Amino acid sequence: MTRYRSLKRVTAPAAEPITLAEAKAHCRVDTSDDDTLIEGMIVAAREWVEDYVDRSLVTQQLTMKLDAFPTEVELPRPPMIASGTATAVTITYTADSSGVTASLSLSSCRVDRDSTPGVIRPLYASSWPSHIFDKNAITITWWAGYGAAASVPQRVKAAMLMCVHELYEKRGNAAMPEAAMRLLDTVSWGSYT
Repeated sequence: MTRYRSLKRVTAPAAEPITLAEAKAHCRVDTSDDDTLIEGMIVAAREWVEDYVDRSLVTQQLTMKLDAFPTEVELPRPPMIASGTATAVTITYTADSSGVTASLSLSSCRVDRDSTPGVIRPLYASSWPSHIFDKNAITITWWAGYGAAASVPQRVKAAMLMCVHELYEKRGNAAMPEAAMRLLDTVSWGSYT
């Protein structure tokens, strides 16, 4: 699992990939006494799964900071949202030593949403704008995820249900189930270098 020094979730998913009713049915819970607890476990299971596969499941906005523009910018936690209203990508950078911040127009770069992970490159025969090379001089914000909760692959949902069950049954001593990892390995595409 890769960690990014500056990767942050700006906007959390509006819904979880599995519902409370699905989780309760999987855990064989018939009362509403533990509903709040199970809802928290659903969120924890999604985060657990996202960390394991290094992907975003449901539409969420992410931001990361860079010290300088690399040859191409890989956007962690794919897939990048490719259609609809959540497709905005913003790039700001510290332009000079006085701290002036500038925005890079997306018309001056290429955004490859189909790549895994998504990639931003300068236009052909072009380069990135000049900027200050400093800690967190560049900020990139984008949207990632499969889309709505219904678009998350079923095997990922099944793995999440296994994780919720593990968290519920082994409170305080839970580990990601081996079967869940095997399911998730089928959607994992590798790690960043």
